[in-house]
Amino acid sequence: MPRLSVHLEAHLSDRPFPERWRASRALGFTGCEFVWRGKDLAQAQSLEQETGLSVRCLGGTTGGVPGHGRPALTAPGDAEYLVSDVEKAIAAAQALQCPRLVMVPGDRVAGWSTAEHRATVVASLRGVAPLLERAGVTVVLEPLNSRVDHRTCWCDTSAEAFAVVEAVGSPAVRVLYDLYHMAVMGDDLRAVIRAHHDLIGYYHIAGVPGRHEPLGGEVDFAPVLECIDETGYADYVGLEYGPSLAPEESLRRVRAAYPDPA
Repeated sequence: MPRLSVHLEAHLSDRPFPERWRASRALGFTGCEFVWRGKDLAQAQSLEQETGLSVRCLGGTTGGVPGHGRPALTAPGDAEYLVSDVEKAIAAAQALQCPRLVMVPGDRVAGWSTAEHRATVVASLRGVAPLLERAGVTVVLEPLNSRVDHRTCWCDTSAEAFAVVEAVGSPAVRVLYDLYHMAVMGDDLRAVIRAHHDLIGYYHIAGVPGRHEPLGGEVDFAPVLECIDETGYADYVGLEYGPSLAPEESLRRVRAAYPDPA
């Protein structure tokens, strides 16, 4: 079964950033992820060394719409901004020995067809792919469900995200397959993973419905995690959920349900 990583923004948010690292390690976790933007990277490097937590993914590079402090993949006018921002994100990833950056697809643009959205996002990603390839950092594009949480997201299916990645044609651009989002959209999770694991660069998990702990609910995640293992995936699966319990108790129960491989 894959190891699980803690999202330092989604979990343990009741305490200062350094204490989230220490609490995660005390609970037995060895991987984490967080939003790089606005963080003291020197402090993060120090915490990484102190705790031994490995940073597996950094979020926060793109936004849903232009003009809100992050470039948008759907905004051709953000092309230069995107390049400069990705350069900063790459620097953060390299400082923390983190292999990947999350990008969200962006919101629907009024009057655009799906093909127009796809072509624009493909062009945006092709514009930064050479930077990523040289740096050895991978961008993972995260399709988001439009039925519950992100009603304005244009790329709300795994099929669309895979089409974008294939069109970009770079080994440095892959899909972040969020098991919660794609279950909400109706995917047969194991079938999709088996068919497209070569295009998937990272996974997130949360319970369905509610986006809380992946314990119980409509999806039995144990066989899904076993399926991920069977594809040869050797990295972490990121916990990205809103705790319904006290933060440490929540993580303790999840870790007990899905222990690290021996």
